[in-house]
Amino acid sequence: DALAMARAAAPSVTDPAVVADVEPVVDQVPLNVRRDPREVPLAERIARAVELERVARERDPRIVNTVVRYSDGGGEIIVANTNGTYLEMAGVRCQLGLRVTAADGTERQHSGRGRAGSRGYELIEAVDPEEFAGKTADRALALLAAEPAPAGKFDVVIDPLICGLLVHEAFGHNSEGDAVWTGNSILEGKLGQPVASELVTITDDPTLPDLNGSFKYDHEGVPAQRHVIVENGILRGYLHSLETAARLGGRPNGAARAQGHQDVPIVRMSNTAIEPGDWSLADMLAGTERGLYLSGGAWGYVYTAAGQFTCNVEEAFLIEKGELTTHFRNVCISGMTLETLQNVWAVGRDLRFELGGTCGKDGQGAPVDSGGPHVAIRGVVVGGQGEL
Repeated sequence: DALAMARAAAPSVTDPAVVADVEPVVDQVPLNVRRDPREVPLAERIARAVELERVARERDPRIVNTVVRYSDGGGEIIVANTNGTYLEMAGVRCQLGLRVTAADGTERQHSGRGRAGSRGYELIEAVDPEEFAGKTADRALALLAAEPAPAGKFDVVIDPLICGLLVHEAFGHNSEGDAVWTGNSILEGKLGQPVASELVTITDDPTLPDLNGSFKYDHEGVPAQRHVIVENGILRGYLHSLETAARLGGRPNGAARAQGHQDVPIVRMSNTAIEPGDWSLADMLAGTERGLYLSGGAWGYVYTAAGQFTCNVEEAFLIEKGELTTHFRNVCISGMTLETLQNVWAVGRDLRFELGGTCGKDGQGAPVDSGGPHVAIRGVVVGGQGEL
């Protein structure tokens, strides 16, 4: 039926479809986890979630709402195409999220944490309730006494979670080949040109083990590979499907995924990060005469065609002569992507991936992760309700 419809439509096609040539692959990817969550009794999984919720809820009477989300899933993906590729890939994923709300009669504040990975139930067993749930509740409680965030331009130091949020939302979506091809990316026509500080190297790497965006083959049957998108500030490449590689003259690099068998594979990020540098957090703070240390965040937004971004931040601290002083709440940062990355003056050596979850695009969700080290940036626009 599909072929018949394609033949019927062919005479009216003005922009013929093209795909890049790629070597066929025949392979089986077995399940490789220590404990398959589908074999863990449901009662045990529920008890684990209940225990995490209890630790957060009983922290303090001012904790007024706690939500724990646990999910797992597994199965087999089969990729077969007319090039001769035939893949059978087994896998499972586990995901855990916590949201805590604290209130004191006049103020209400939230804090959240998450864990996700292409791993078995061992990912959940490794979570320490006190560190995961207790500290999340402590942060929500501490935010009740924090000051309203100031508004204006500040030198900032961002933690690895916000670094991951920034590199995924502000930059990663711009590097996807379909955005470039349709004219919706600020990176169009900039290959080989500086797009960030020379301290910044950005990679997208599905070959990293056990992360939420990890895989061996994409959903067009192309082997996964590490993508160096930006190297020392210079734009080196885009993420490609077979179609965008053909249209943009690039090489297929295994970055196309589909939500399910009824969806078309589209260009997606995997595990995206700013690579670590040489700085310690202490040295970044010491190099900031007056600014803000930004920590924690849950969401971001990017307007790829204009190069604008916004990132939510859970909390901030005033940096005064290298020391953290006043605590702030209700913070966000925004700006122009390339300008912000060009203003990076220090990159830390403490790389962490802390944003495993699902990224939505064109009605499809894909498992991803993102991260980075601490990063120091000059002149970032901070949104808040207070003053300094």
